[in-house]
Amino acid sequence: MRNHSFPLAAVLALLIACPSHAAEKPRPPQGSQNPPKKVWTNEDMGQLRARGLISVVGQEPAQATTQAAAAPAAETFSAYASALDDPSWYSSEAADLQAELDRREAALRQQLEAIARAKDRITQPGLALDKDNAGVTPAAGVANLQAQVQEVRNMLDELSDLARQHNIDPGVLRG
Repeated sequence: MRNHSFPLAAVLALLIACPSHAAEKPRPPQGSQNPPKKVWTNEDMGQLRARGLISVVGQEPAQATTQAAAAPAAETFSAYASALDDPSWYSSEAADLQAELDRREAALRQQLEAIARAKDRITQPGLALDKDNAGVTPAAGVANLQAQVQEVRNMLDELSDLARQHNIDPGVLRG
């Protein structure tokens, strides 16, 4: 009896340790957990609109055409085929670039003044971490600011060249 108890114990241990393959079989779905999906088409839009399930932003196509026909014909359009031929475009671009140039030149002047004050041992009592830093060293900061100023000047020169190519009066860029 002793000889048969070990193989019997081994077989029982294997049966307990191995999972049943019947437990791994897929089960049929219990009830209808996921209802079938509906694909809405253009024909269904009228139903959805009547039930209040659609929000329309903007105008309906029929309303847009009637309002466009009723709009006054006195709308002002640019007489130029391209913005490159419009002097007002050049003046607005030049004004924007000039404002940017003024801002960058002011930052450069501020940096140069701070360096001059630092030579007289007049400095700010800390480092403003919430503001842009001009550079690692004061000289590098000045070089960075000078490069930024030169970049805007180059953009103004390119705009001037473009205006000249499109026969725009040079006074438009200055005014």
